[in-house]
Amino acid sequence: MAAPMLAVKVVLAIGPKKVLGGALALLLGGLVATAALPAIAITLFVPTGSALRQAHCASLGTVPAEQPTGPLVVAEQLLVSAIVDAAAAITPEPMAKLAALTAAYAASNMTASTTDTITDDTPLGVYRRTVRGGWGTAEQLQDTATATALILTGSSANRPGIMSDPAWIDEPAGWWLSTIGIHAEAPTVAGAEASARNALAVVEPELTDEQLTVGAACNYLPIDGDNRELALRLVSAMDEGRLVGSDYLQQLRNVANGTALADCGIDSRIMQILLVALNTFKQVAVSDLNRRCTGSLEGAGENSSHYRDGGGMAVDIYALNGSSVTGGDGLSLQLLALLDSVVPPGSRAGQSNCRNSPGFAHFDEFEDTCNHVHIDVAYANPGL
Repeated sequence: MAAPMLAVKVVLAIGPKKVLGGALALLLGGLVATAALPAIAITLFVPTGSALRQAHCASLGTVPAEQPTGPLVVAEQLLVSAIVDAAAAITPEPMAKLAALTAAYAASNMTASTTDTITDDTPLGVYRRTVRGGWGTAEQLQDTATATALILTGSSANRPGIMSDPAWIDEPAGWWLSTIGIHAEAPTVAGAEASARNALAVVEPELTDEQLTVGAACNYLPIDGDNRELALRLVSAMDEGRLVGSDYLQQLRNVANGTALADCGIDSRIMQILLVALNTFKQVAVSDLNRRCTGSLEGAGENSSHYRDGGGMAVDIYALNGSSVTGGDGLSLQLLALLDSVVPPGSRAGQSNCRNSPGFAHFDEFEDTCNHVHIDVAYANPGL
């Protein structure tokens, strides 16, 4: 019997006055109707990758014309510094600072709300989010650092943050704002981004225009499609030297060219996880995929997620951007934090003994050797 097809409609109508429907933070969670090797069909209301992204990435990337840096008043600079520090604590990517600052200027012109009476509908903090809106408690929303973390990483599955979409870095400022429910006209968005750039130039003058060029990279690999489409994108990354590693990667080539034998396939969700990683890091190194295909019984043997139920439901990543990972280093934690926002509950991450766990929303953890990051979906729930 053919594998079931799961059609997931994700509304990606992005722009002023539009809503970021389902959001890609829910994408992987919605793709788990079967733990086998399904051919997954995603029905989008716009072309794959989003029409806005395709148009935006067709250009070389732009930055506003150079203009003199304007001073910040003391209260404004204190808020800016708090946002910049909070963003830096989440990710080393400077674009996160720009995104958070743009949101704060668009929402409040970088002013903290003050009110004597607080209800669940009171817009709070520099981002003017509400408790009833599901963005956090009153205390969290009024604390600039905590609120910044929420708008960047999300407060829940229904309230994804700016960074919840693996391609957030290549999206324009209007998309960032729409993601968190700030629907502003184009002049307001442009003004907020200009103010954010000015603020960054004041507090972190060492940042260059190249580091803050929206759409400069645009190397986003779509994470929707059937097994073969996903494998073809991964093979393309292999040919570019971005996906490297052991002989196990040949399994991806076999899926892509339609020659994969029985028990030599790769679960769609594992391929999507690899694509998410490639959308975040310049290079990803893989040491292990489907052990049933090779007859390997190392580690957990037949109970391993690399082996059980046909195999191919786990991946071991041993390096990111050319640096070895342990499961507890900064690169590992960056990858796990990103994936935790998109994988279905019951997904597992190894190396719990190699780190002080930050506490995951969706990942279950287990002990493993500290020379890679193990990620698997063999025990994942059938949905969020």
